[in-house]
Amino acid sequence: MKKAVAAGTVLACVMLAQVVVAAEGVVGEWEFKSKMDARTSDATMTITRNADGKYSGTWTTQRGESVLSDITFEGGKVKFVQTMKFQDREFKTSYEGTVEGGKLKGTAKGDRGDSTVEGTLQGTPKSGAEAICGEWQMTVNTPARENVEKLTITKDANGVLAGKWAGQRGESAISNVKFEAGKLTFARSSRMGDREFTTTFSGTVTGDEIKGTFSSERGDREANATRVGAKKAEPSKAEPNKPAPSKPAGGK
Repeated sequence: MKKAVAAGTVLACVMLAQVVVAAEGVVGEWEFKSKMDARTSDATMTITRNADGKYSGTWTTQRGESVLSDITFEGGKVKFVQTMKFQDREFKTSYEGTVEGGKLKGTAKGDRGDSTVEGTLQGTPKSGAEAICGEWQMTVNTPARENVEKLTITKDANGVLAGKWAGQRGESAISNVKFEAGKLTFARSSRMGDREFTTTFSGTVTGDEIKGTFSSERGDREANATRVGAKKAEPSKAEPNKPAPSKPAGGK
């Protein structure tokens, strides 16, 4: 009997934890893009949840901040109403969307018509191709000096990766871009006069950093990169130097 009660308690705790995790899936700060016809607008949505499980939120754009109400989140589906005040008038927009993996996709319906919306939960680790797409500032070590250049990686609608390389000697062609299990590889082709040089890169991606090596017939060169726009860790403050203890009078 005691074992049954204990098992039931454990099951209840697990189910409660699952409910809490599911509810937290919509809590946080979201960066949104709304598209209506050919016009695109940006917004920031913040949703919080109190101890009673009730949601509240705000919607911020260049025009100011508005309030969210009637927020519900069940089974990965989120709904809410945005109310914006302009002088003596109120404008309401109803949103419905699906949340999965820190992404929200849905529609908005208001007095001005319907629009599609896409949101990204800030602070969510990037995964898959998104972990490598973007601009990277790459430092390549050569025997003479360090060359700081820029690598840009994009993904098309079919999920195929492509790259561009911009350096001190101009642009180079990037091909065979692959990103699997945190490993990035690609080939870089550059020209000098009538000659073409090809180097291959292999590196490991960790968050906003890449560490790897370029290999060619000339040998290997270390190359490290940092995502452009990534927040840099603040250096720790060293303690001020303490003066040496003074000697007692008389040399004792």
